[in-house]
This record gives sequence, structure tokens and C-alpha cells, in this order.
Amino acid sequence: MPSQADTAVLAHQVATMSLLIREHMSDLLQELDITEPLANLLWYADAQPEPVPLRRLAVRLHCDPSNVTLMCAKLEEKGLAQRRPHPGDGRVRTLVVTEEGRAVRDRLLERAHTTPTLSALDADERVVLQGLLSKALAAGS
Repeated sequence: MPSQADTAVLAHQVATMSLLIREHMSDLLQELDITEPLANLLWYADAQPEPVPLRRLAVRLHCDPSNVTLMCAKLEEKGLAQRRPHPGDGRVRTLVVTEEGRAVRDRLLERAHTTPTLSALDADERVVLQGLLSKALAAGS
């Protein structure tokens, strides 16, 4: 069983990596004139095969549904996404990413791909890290 010191070091490393990734992305976010929460919403919404209900986006992003509504409105103002009725249930609102939104998301992904902290790992190491982080994050959900 890991010691408290080991856990503290690991928590610090994860937090530092998160900070370094955020710093790496910040210039592009400023250039695109979007905030980190808007980028996260755009990133997650477009990665799904079908339109995602706004309520489920709120759960996924760990925020209040009213915050997602405001973020969706900002993405709509920028022409990056549109709120639409769910194809299976017209009472449910979803977020659909526009072509311009996909282009922005692609730029975000390209930038993330060049993150120095992750680029230091080879492909096999990234697969291992992804698996470990997926397991840890699933336990925290």
C-alpha cells in the first residue's frame, strides 16, 4: 500500500502536469478568444457520436446545468455550436458543434498533441498513462 508521502508526491505531480498543460494551451485559448471551460465543453461535446443532452454535459463537466446553458450561449454567439432539440426527444436540448467549432476543436487538439510533458512519453508510455488515469478518474466519479 502506498504511503501518504507517495500519494502526496503523486498528487503534486498530477497537479503540476495539469498546470503545465493549461499553460501550454493558454496562448491558443487567448488567440481563439475562448475560455478553458468553453474549450472543455467544445472538446467533449464534439467527441461524442450523437448530440449530448445539456444536462449530461453538466454532469460530465462537473458543473451546474445553468453554467452549461451560459457556456452554450457563448459558443453559439461565437458560431462554434448550436443548441438543438434531441433527435429522440424534442423536450431535451443538446449541443451540436458547427463546422467552425470543429475547426477550433481541431486546433485545440493539434496544440494538445504538442504538449511537452506528454510528448516526452513514447506511444506505449502514453497508452499506459491513459489507462492508469482512466482507472483513477473512474474511481473518483
